[in-house]
Amino acid sequence: SPFVPLRFHLVSGKTFDVVTHGGAVPLRNRLLVFRNPNKRRIGAEGYDIVAYENIERIEQLAIGKRANGRHK
Repeated sequence: SPFVPLRFHLVSGKTFDVVTHGGAVPLRNRLLVFRNPNKRRIGAEGYDIVAYENIERIEQLAIGKRANGRHK
């Protein structure tokens, strides 16, 4: 299935974007999110684990735009 980039809004007010396939992995009670995953090589700068109850809403990002709103 095609990948859809998403922005997660947390109850704390923090947001994070998942803009690459494999940038987040759903677990039983939480979401594993990789920080700055690299499409060209295996790896990321780290990861965060977010409990599902801490996610306030999920927004679909426009395809073909970067997180800051500019076109690729």
